[in-house]
Amino acid sequence: MFDAVHHIAYVVPDREAALALFRDKLGMTAAKIWESEAEGNAYAALQIGQTGSYLEIICPTNDEVSAFAAHLKEHGPSVHHVAFRDDDFDATLRTLGEELGIAGTAPIVSSSDWRITFLDTDATLGVGLQLVDGERL
Repeated sequence: MFDAVHHIAYVVPDREAALALFRDKLGMTAAKIWESEAEGNAYAALQIGQTGSYLEIICPTNDEVSAFAAHLKEHGPSVHHVAFRDDDFDATLRTLGEELGIAGTAPIVSSSDWRITFLDTDATLGVGLQLVDGERL
């Protein structure tokens, strides 16, 4: 059903401090660094070795807009969700919803240019899980 871990999303109060750690000290390569005023966040996607997986840094920049600001306030810097890549995204969404009773949000293309859906945490033991369309990579 899932092809690989696409990314682990880590919410932080300071993107530059996170980049100093993961990119500069730990040697991860920044695949993309961007901001989204509409989403109220600054982001970075760092490659995890040669795995095809990323560490996604998310830093809320506008608490009124950011979907991640409340998480940061409640939990401090921490993992928000794990995203799985799936090359048969639409079929997997149907299987999850129709056969397994795991609903997802309506798919969107986020500012990362990844087509995503968040799975219902009530059905995933409270763990934030996301599905990323492998065809859009």
